[in-house]
Amino acid sequence: MALNRTFKLNTGATIPAVGFGTWQAPPAEVQIAVTTALATGYRHLDCAAIYRNEAGVGAAIAASGVPRSDIFITSKLWNTRHRPEQQLAALDKTLADLRTDYLDLYLMHWPIAFRAGDDPFPLTAEGTFDLDRSIDYVTAWRGMEQLLNTGKVRAIGVANFNIRRLEHLLSSDIAVIPAANQIEAHPYLQQPALVELCRRNGILVQAYSPLGNNQTGEPKVVDDPRVQELARGLGKDAGALLYSWGVQRGTVVLPKSVTESRIKSNFQDFIIPDEVFAELNAMERHKRYNFQSHWGHDIFDEEGDETVRRKALEWAEANKKAKK
Repeated sequence: MALNRTFKLNTGATIPAVGFGTWQAPPAEVQIAVTTALATGYRHLDCAAIYRNEAGVGAAIAASGVPRSDIFITSKLWNTRHRPEQQLAALDKTLADLRTDYLDLYLMHWPIAFRAGDDPFPLTAEGTFDLDRSIDYVTAWRGMEQLLNTGKVRAIGVANFNIRRLEHLLSSDIAVIPAANQIEAHPYLQQPALVELCRRNGILVQAYSPLGNNQTGEPKVVDDPRVQELARGLGKDAGALLYSWGVQRGTVVLPKSVTESRIKSNFQDFIIPDEVFAELNAMERHKRYNFQSHWGHDIFDEEGDETVRRKALEWAEANKKAKK
């Protein structure tokens, strides 16, 4: 049974510690998945415009019978809508799709901007992603601050901000401290210095890909033999062990699935014995699964400009073919 633990945002709002992620859930399946999640007991949904499935999420919420006030809903501002004059329209589209008149939390999805327009992944003539370097994330953040005045968002935050970018934002002339920073986090990538920076500034960390990620075909954390052994020793599911580790270290976790049995088992968080918690802490590998190097920007300051430029060019032909 889920422990239904919660955290407090710096706004004073309560947020469930275990959320239901909707990334990679196809539009045809997301309504069923969210319906199952809400029936299971999830009361925190993590959404984004770029997932292109928010209408299905909204349909599930509307049909669930769960009062809107009982559900914490997060969505995210996409890279093509960073200019302040574009943000309200982007927010309104998300609200319409989700069938709600407010979001509990609205995040800047990435700290980079793409060329504005209706194409979510605009390309240059050579086929690389068309970044808009004339607007920075501080300007975008100031625009998001104004969204609070509309009453359509109750808190704002960021995602994928590393230490340098977050420190720069916090030291800039801003009026609102981010309520959250959604980052990749699991035992292979714990990011303790970033987590501590967030805690010192009252910013809640939300962990995506808490099991690792298999987009690149690499072994996931959840498949690590030691993780499996530890879970068996506790009589628990390995996924639930990793989610519980994330919550126990003070972060929101965002499991995702479209499979009914996994949706239910993912919601079974528990208190981990100290010795097992310590073993998971010792598994740090500084292993990041979610790079976006092919966008042509060194988002995490881990690869270098030359490397990301090369990767962007390597993707160029495939990008152009995908547009045809």
